[in-house]
Amino acid sequence: MKTLEQLRFQYGDELPCMEIEDKPAYAYRSFHIDTARHFFSIDVLKAMADTAASFKLNQFHWHFSDDQGWRIESAAFPRLHEIGAKRQGDHFGTYSSDEIAHDYYTREEVRELVAYCAERHIEIVPEIDLPGHVTAILAAYPELSCTEKPQQVRTSAGIFPEILCPGKERSFEFLFALLDDLCELFPGKYFHIGGDETPKIRWNACPHCRRRMQEEGLADTRQLQGYLTNRVAAHLRKHGKRVICWNEAALGENLDPDIIVQIWNDDPKDPSLKALSRQKDENGKPTSPNQGIGAKLIRQGHDLIISNMRGSYCDYPYAYIKTAMVHDEPIRLQNCEDIQKEAEEHTLGVEALIWTEYIRDRETLEKMAWPRFAAKADRAWSGDDAGDYTDFAKRMKVLFSYLQQKAPNAAAPSGWMPGPFRAMREMLSFVKNVSVKQRKSYADAQDAV
Repeated sequence: MKTLEQLRFQYGDELPCMEIEDKPAYAYRSFHIDTARHFFSIDVLKAMADTAASFKLNQFHWHFSDDQGWRIESAAFPRLHEIGAKRQGDHFGTYSSDEIAHDYYTREEVRELVAYCAERHIEIVPEIDLPGHVTAILAAYPELSCTEKPQQVRTSAGIFPEILCPGKERSFEFLFALLDDLCELFPGKYFHIGGDETPKIRWNACPHCRRRMQEEGLADTRQLQGYLTNRVAAHLRKHGKRVICWNEAALGENLDPDIIVQIWNDDPKDPSLKALSRQKDENGKPTSPNQGIGAKLIRQGHDLIISNMRGSYCDYPYAYIKTAMVHDEPIRLQNCEDIQKEAEEHTLGVEALIWTEYIRDRETLEKMAWPRFAAKADRAWSGDDAGDYTDFAKRMKVLFSYLQQKAPNAAAPSGWMPGPFRAMREMLSFVKNVSVKQRKSYADAQDAV
């Protein structure tokens, strides 16, 4: 239907005689929006979903919980939306405001969005990020942390040390009841439970965590994260869900093989991942724990979703994540030459993402997403037959007025691949958001993952 819609836009009411052979190379074709850092109305999310459906994206990965806010009304734990959704200001990057914001989606709004997406053949994949990125949860229920100290919903970006305590059984009782509640709202096949950027500082000092590790025979805190992930996944299986987690959750190498792993940093050469290269191998030489993690996970039997940052994170300026990079990012994994058939069978698909630390309004959201989401959609649908970026750009320019009808603030063609001067301005504006001190804190936090 969408193919015919696009052809009709191009040719008018009389289509030329043709045969159409059209099917997706990858079954899982996803877009991601973070509404925890900055809140967007249901109407905005509907508009994004409607545009995504036009380009045959079929999964909406909805990130609604993080350190900076919990965004869904909870019947099981009302303090989540009463306390965890309330933030005492906005101090992301160069923006500074002490205005109090209290934003969350009612359960009726969630059901409405789920139904709206389903009508457009899009499944919502909810994400509760855990055991890290949970300050908003701990602000409401501090007893779930190792220290049990009072927490405030964070008003700025960062990776924070306060995380859920897997040594306490009450943490699992809370999570299972919360998941039971959320599964009533999200009837789809998939459920994402996060797992990225989880510094283990508190776990290392926690007597509950040390006891749990001893009782379960776990070698280190990475395996403790794997234990937590496996228990949560087992509970979600009772609801008929397939569980997805970020690739850091697999670092303990004890994940159940039926858990899907979403890869966001499988490129050890990426300068943004320098912190990971500080790890040492058995000979004391620096190495990256994520080098070839995709290939390793394939060999362990995991299915994967590919969303490497340098080809998928569309909240970065076009100067840094160019449209060509999003379109042409290889879906085939590194270091899989000896198991290419298995790698293809276990690669479910891809995802384009937007994180919203520095995105506060619909205009910026649409500009950053489109046409980069469409570029990822083209690659996900056609695979190796998608051609290169030049071919995509030619087709996208034909459809640009069609795109503008759906997303009026989509980036103009002149901005898809910015020249050197425009790129310099974009990057200078962006890097001002992240101080040298904050960059060091990110690197230190990654060391503790």
